Amino acid sequence: MIRYRRAAALTCALGLLVAACGDDDDGGDAEGIATEETEAPATADDTATAEATATAEDTGTATAEDTATATAEDTATATAEDTGTATAEDTGTASAGDWGATLTDGEYGETYNPSAATIDTGMAGPNGLPGEERARNIALATAARAEMPVDEDLAMKCWEENGCETGTGGELKVGLADGFGGNIARQIFKMEFILQALTYPEIGEIGYTDANLDTQKAISDVRSFAARDFDIIISYPDAGEALVPAYRAAMEEGSKVITWSGTKVGEPGVDYFTYSGPDVCAVARAWGEQFGKELPDGDDIAILLGAPGNTLDPLQEECMTETMPDNINIVARQGEAWSRESYLEAMSAILAEYPDLDGVLGSYADAFVGAMRAYEAAGIPMDGLVTMHQSDDNPFFCAWKDAGGVTTSWTSTALFMEGRTGITAAMMAEQGYDVPAEIIFGGGLKPTTMESCRTDLPPDGSPSSLISPELQNRMFPE
Repeated sequence: MIRYRRAAALTCALGLLVAACGDDDDGGDAEGIATEETEAPATADDTATAEATATAEDTGTATAEDTATATAEDTATATAEDTGTATAEDTGTASAGDWGATLTDGEYGETYNPSAATIDTGMAGPNGLPGEERARNIALATAARAEMPVDEDLAMKCWEENGCETGTGGELKVGLADGFGGNIARQIFKMEFILQALTYPEIGEIGYTDANLDTQKAISDVRSFAARDFDIIISYPDAGEALVPAYRAAMEEGSKVITWSGTKVGEPGVDYFTYSGPDVCAVARAWGEQFGKELPDGDDIAILLGAPGNTLDPLQEECMTETMPDNINIVARQGEAWSRESYLEAMSAILAEYPDLDGVLGSYADAFVGAMRAYEAAGIPMDGLVTMHQSDDNPFFCAWKDAGGVTTSWTSTALFMEGRTGITAAMMAEQGYDVPAEIIFGGGLKPTTMESCRTDLPPDGSPSSLISPELQNRMFPE
C-alpha cells in the first residue's frame, strides 16, 4: 500500500443528502440554493485497458488531456435544454469557458475546464461551484475528469459485484464505506464513485460496503478498509458522530478518509481528511423563503424525517425557519428513513391527524413518491399542496407528472458528484495539492414542471447524475 501522510493534508478537508436518502419499497425506485428570484451559489464508454491507461508507474497521474479529452459533444452528458436543468435566469446556467480555476491544465494531474453541459447537469449551473478557491479547483477537476471515457462493462461489473480489480496494475486502493446503500440515490452515487475511480490508472482496486444503517457494521467497515490497506476511504456518516473515532483511527493507519453528506461530523481536516457537501443552510433558507411566497396567508406544514439521529434534519429545519414567515406552522415531524416506505408510513400517520395540510418538506424527492401514495390511500387530494425537496429525482418528477402536476413543488439538485469529488480531492492531494477541510457546493431551487420528467432515463434514473442515460438504463432496466 502506498501511504501519503502529509501533515498539511491533516489540516484540510471536503463537504448531500440525496444520497443520505433511503430505500424504495418496490425495488425501483436526494442540494445548493436560492430560488429563481434569489441568486445563490448536485460517461463513458470504452477503456480502462492497459493500452489506454498506463499504470501510475508508467505515466504518473493521468490528466484529462492525457487519457481522453472528451468534449461536450463526445460525452453522453445532456444539455440543460435536454435535461430540464434550470435556465440561466433560474440558477445561472453555464455557457462555457472560464469557470474561475486558478490552476492550469496539467497541474496536479488534472484539467480544469469542463463543458457547460457537465456543470449544468452535475451542479445545476455555475452557481453550484464552490466559492473557496481550492474547493472550486477540485470541483472543476472533478467535472472535467467525469467527461473522460471509461469501460462501462467493467463499471457495471464493479457496481453489481460491490468491487473489482481495475486491470491497470495501479497500486492504490479506494473504498466506499456506505452507511446505507439500500436506495436508488445511493446506488447512483456508488456508480459515480466507481466511474471516477476508473479514470485513474493509479487505482488498481475498488471496494464497497453497505452498513444498512447498522452503526456497528458501519464502524467495522471503515476499520476493515483501513486494516486492508485501502489508501482512500469515502464514507457517508449515517451513524453520525459515532463514526468519528473509526475515521480518526483509519487516518492514523494511513488512509485518507473523506466524508460526504448533508452535514459534517467531527472536525474535518482533523478527525478525517476532508468533507464534501451542499450548503445545507442556503438550500433550507431558500425553502423557507419559497414557502412564504407560496403560502402568503400562513398555514400548516409537516416535515418528513430521515434516519433517526441524523444531523441533517435538525439543521435543515433550523435554517429553514430563519427565513420562513412566523405565520407558517410546523405541525408534525415524522419518519424513520429516507425511503418511500418510510415516507408513506409517516405521511399516513400525519394525515390521520392533519388531513388539511398546506405544505410538506420531504428532502428526498424519490421517497416523496411514498408520501403521494399516502395521500392517494387516504383519499385526500393533493391539489394546491406546496412541497419542498432537496434532490431532483426522476421518479418523483414522473410521478408528479402522472398525478397531473397538482402540487407546487420545488427541488434543488442531487449533487451525486460528491463521491467523484472525494476521489479527485484525494488524488490531487497525492500530487501535493493543499486540499481544504471542506468542499461546499452551491446550487439553486427550481420549480417542477411537466418537462422535468426525463423520458430518456429509466424510471429510477436521475437527471442530475453524470452517468450517461445509456448506463443508467443498464443499471435500472424496466
